[in-house]
Amino acid sequence: MKEKLFVAVLVLITAAYAWGLGWIAWGFVRAGSALGFGLALGIVILLLLTIWVTWRELLFGLGSGRLARQYEPPAEADDEDPRAEFEAARTTIQDGAEHDWRAWFRLALAYDALRDRKGARRATRRAIAEHRG
Repeated sequence: MKEKLFVAVLVLITAAYAWGLGWIAWGFVRAGSALGFGLALGIVILLLLTIWVTWRELLFGLGSGRLARQYEPPAEADDEDPRAEFEAARTTIQDGAEHDWRAWFRLALAYDALRDRKGARRATRRAIAEHRG
């Protein structure tokens, strides 16, 4: 529950930031000069980029949370040795489970246990895509 409240506060802060950017862009447009229009265009691009990144990360968080609620680790999962669990998860995918979201999510958890955040996010994105079908 604490995490959801934190995300809601961050989304509200981002919305306030976007509103402020929109207000500044409108002020530049009202100035009426070519420089004002150019600055307004640059700010609108930043505004759209901010909204896109926030939306993308929100969908990633919702998707990974949905998978985490549905995921049950296999019986042979090794919680004690992260390296062995990583190798087992990687082998499972190499042995033909390329389209199984559970295998990709297991690999993401193994990457996370090894503190490889980039690999964990990549594997989680693949798990979300495979879960969608």
